[in-house]
Amino acid sequence: MDDHTVTGRAMAILEAVGAGLGPMTLSKLVAETGIPKPSVRRIANRLVDHRILHRESGGYSLGLHLAELGQLAARQLGTAETASPFIHELHQRTRQIAWIGTAGDDGFVMLESSFALRHSQLMAAEWPPPAPPGLFGATAAGQLLLSTRPQLVDLFLQSGPTRLTPYTVTNPQLIVRRLERVAETGLAIEREETRVGWWCGAVVIPGPTTPHILGLTAELHGMSPHRGLRQLQQIADELTCELKST
Repeated sequence: MDDHTVTGRAMAILEAVGAGLGPMTLSKLVAETGIPKPSVRRIANRLVDHRILHRESGGYSLGLHLAELGQLAARQLGTAETASPFIHELHQRTRQIAWIGTAGDDGFVMLESSFALRHSQLMAAEWPPPAPPGLFGATAAGQLLLSTRPQLVDLFLQSGPTRLTPYTVTNPQLIVRRLERVAETGLAIEREETRVGWWCGAVVIPGPTTPHILGLTAELHGMSPHRGLRQLQQIADELTCELKST
């Protein structure tokens, strides 16, 4: 409803975009909020400027800055603090890179990680690096995001999956089948698709306000996917139980 205040109108637009099943066109936002079209366009574009909204060919979707704000909210709610010992336990069991984060429509925000000194240089780099959707979709976290939001799959395929290594899956049919398996199992894995010699697995962890993604990134010579995924799933189950009890 239009309360004729800038803050109220901005919230109405954000709530309408968040409730949508895909990008919201300008005309649909006007219909959903009851706000005059010039005001919707002006406010929505200002929100795009601040990365609160993301504008694409199909309309407006939620922006990455909301995920970044979600990181702060998660810390305030204690999710990251609750998860921290579990992340460190996963690292201790595997001696590989353990992490948890949250995903938005256009990116991923790391909340907590635990890794060895030998991995410091790798983790010092921005991850995932700024890149088109074709790169993010090759990651385990990206697979989970796409599997839960079918409306993004077509956009991902249209953007052209980026071949990062000789092992990156770029065939559309194989990608769709893989995403179907990920949706069924709640587990995603990539083997040397983003970096040769490395694999990564990820699972969804229900959170108090939003789902989180728990992952393990490992060197192939350091730990096999079979052993690593078993440890990842065990920690995921333990963390899920802990979050439900808090």
